[in-house]
Amino acid sequence: MNDSMPAAGKSARARFTAALLGLALVAGLAAGLSACRPFYVPLVPDDASEPVARTRLAADSSLMLNEGRPRLTLTVKELAPEVAFGDWLAVQWFAPSGGIAASESRWVQGDDLGTELAFDLPPDVEVANGEWRAVVSLDGFVLRQFRVDVVVDPEP
Repeated sequence: MNDSMPAAGKSARARFTAALLGLALVAGLAAGLSACRPFYVPLVPDDASEPVARTRLAADSSLMLNEGRPRLTLTVKELAPEVAFGDWLAVQWFAPSGGIAASESRWVQGDDLGTELAFDLPPDVEVANGEWRAVVSLDGFVLRQFRVDVVVDPEP
């Protein structure tokens, strides 16, 4: 820099340079942003798809204890169109340890709507203390998971 320039001149030059840089920045942003189009997603698309019909179980389906052993009772309320002619309804039993203890399946079809189905934990499976779960699925889709706490009487 020129040391012979007075302090007031240096300050004015610094302000001019800062103003020129600010103006260039604003001009650059204005040019860059004028080409941008805002991203807009409509709340409800015009071509919204219809909801997919799924198999549903009745609300009163439950997993309870029957003479100290888990028993699952369920009612198929609706069947998905792709399984209306029939498919296997699978129940997998999970022991308190987390592993699969047993599994069972039944063929269900449109005629079975509203019919109560009962699944008992197989007699060859030893009941243990803790949380037992039953997972119900149809055509590869999990419909619902049920749970029940079991307390085994130590004296038979």
